[in-house]
Amino acid sequence: MYDSVNRRKRCIGLISILVLLVTALTVSYAFATDETSGDEIEKIFEQHANSESARSEYHSFGATTRYFNVEIKVNKDYSYEVTETIDVLFNWGKHGIVRYIPLTGNYKIKDISACGDEYKVSKEEGNLVIRIGNGNRYVSGEKVYKIKYTIQNYLQSKTENHIYVDVVPTNWEMTIMSTNAVVKLPNDFNYTKMKSYVGHYGSTNNKGTWTYDEQKNQLNYSASMIPSKNGVTLLAYAPKAYWQGALSKEWSNLLNAIIIVICLISIVIIKYKSKKSKDIIAPITFNPPEGITPAELGYLVDEQVDREDVVSLYLYLASKGIIQIKEGEGKKDTIICALKTPVDEPAYVQKFYQALFKSTSEKSVGRELNLEDAGEQIGESYKTITDQIESKFQGKKSIYSKKSETTELYAKIIGCAGFVITLILSLYRSNMYIYGISSKLSFVAFFVFAASIWGTLLENLRKKIFYRKSKNRVKGTMGLILSSIAYVIYSNTLIYFSTKGDTPVYIYALTVIYVLLLPFLIIGIKLRSDYNRKIYGEILGFRDFIETAEIDRVNELVDENPSYFYDVLPYAYVFKLSNKWIKKFETIRIPEHLGYAPHGISTFDYIRMNTLMHSIEKSTFDGISASNSDSGGGFFSGGGFSGGGAGGGGGGAW
Repeated sequence: MYDSVNRRKRCIGLISILVLLVTALTVSYAFATDETSGDEIEKIFEQHANSESARSEYHSFGATTRYFNVEIKVNKDYSYEVTETIDVLFNWGKHGIVRYIPLTGNYKIKDISACGDEYKVSKEEGNLVIRIGNGNRYVSGEKVYKIKYTIQNYLQSKTENHIYVDVVPTNWEMTIMSTNAVVKLPNDFNYTKMKSYVGHYGSTNNKGTWTYDEQKNQLNYSASMIPSKNGVTLLAYAPKAYWQGALSKEWSNLLNAIIIVICLISIVIIKYKSKKSKDIIAPITFNPPEGITPAELGYLVDEQVDREDVVSLYLYLASKGIIQIKEGEGKKDTIICALKTPVDEPAYVQKFYQALFKSTSEKSVGRELNLEDAGEQIGESYKTITDQIESKFQGKKSIYSKKSETTELYAKIIGCAGFVITLILSLYRSNMYIYGISSKLSFVAFFVFAASIWGTLLENLRKKIFYRKSKNRVKGTMGLILSSIAYVIYSNTLIYFSTKGDTPVYIYALTVIYVLLLPFLIIGIKLRSDYNRKIYGEILGFRDFIETAEIDRVNELVDENPSYFYDVLPYAYVFKLSNKWIKKFETIRIPEHLGYAPHGISTFDYIRMNTLMHSIEKSTFDGISASNSDSGGGFFSGGGFSGGGAGGGGGGAW
């Protein structure tokens, strides 16, 4: 029993000793200390004049910088070998130091190393991050760190390639009590003059002393008590064409030019091999193309369903005797009445009728509603009606031949590719560094958006040319001019802002020529189908008749068909020729029509008819609008500033 108790006590004792050892080791690891005592730290502060801010920072922030010394060796290949020796006085709560070097400059960083503690190198938000220390332990006392890296500069074509380097980073988050910098120039470098910028980012002030050692061909700098977030930038003028073997982005200019030329040649070949457009025969006709409603005709004259095209269905149904428009004293007094159901009419006509009278069955006959309510009802069904009109012209009745549509698509893709690649290469030359998934996605979205706008403007210009004959000559010409101006302004604005970096003038000029030639090359590749060419010719002939018909000929047609005025009216409205058409009948007697019931008169009055059509149009436009409310620092040019050179960045204790 006694031996058992003794063994238990010995085991407990051993375990206690082990716990104490582990605790001691853990504490010593978590609080790694330097042998520098508090008195020695105070002596360091006393050695520097005006060190009150550094002393205060040491106690409040937990660390300050005793010295930040830099040695930069400038090489013939326009690279800088940088060595930073950083002496930091730690008090409390810090693991080590962190150094941020921007990646957005006209250079790349390589050969990174650090000593003084363990370190990690990463990229964060456009910076190269060198983090020295261990997050599981704190440091105190005086610690010296050494960081080495090489800055490999790119030669630029638009600016002078001088030595432009951030010697001390502008975003160092601690006071620097002392700094000494040496910039070693190549032996054959003919030094002439330099400038120095000291202070916060963007400052052009000077502080400290630069000297030139002619024997060693080097520049020396010294300063004391540099506040936090203040740096030192050197600008030393280099002889012209001095650098040899330096990195260059000139290859991207050559590649850019080759891509543009290849894209142009490819589109020219596509244009040459595509079929030529056949002439449109437009004989004068007195009636609309057979089986084409005014809403369909409105779509065929400009490839879009306008609000006027939908409004024309009121006049169309009235001419067919399906509805009656009873004119009142005011807009609210004008009544739409169902006379019969729209049998054998297209789906969108039936949808229009159903929107007004809630049904297409016989029960709907006799129902009435005022013009304002009718506009609201049509507005709610507007999208469905327009979609159904567009769907009529698919397959054999499509506007374009399938083969030519595919060919034009290839040409557009090639044209857009040349444009987008030019933008990407321009951004590459402008030293823009894209970091993070969100930034990359944003740039992809930008390129897609820019290409979409370009494609939309090009397509709009194509349609203005394609449908110019079906428009009023003056309005058609103005529309074509405005579309051309919009395309040119957008394209050149995008080119200008995207080539502001180191893109040479000849690439800018070549790109401008490229985007100006594209419309001439691409427009005309997409051809009308045989069906559309025939129908479009009949539409043009019918339009010419409505616009230019002589009174005697119109009188003859009315004698043959007493309803001729009412049958043509919805088509004239779509052509925006209703005023001309109505005015032709000032002297022609028009019989009454079942579809119209004028207020207080029994004879035709062209002024009253104009007013009635305006009321119908306004009510419908208001209803459609209410229901569809959503329709509708990288270069140098003779100057500089603090933080504007290669390298730099910031850092501090962590």
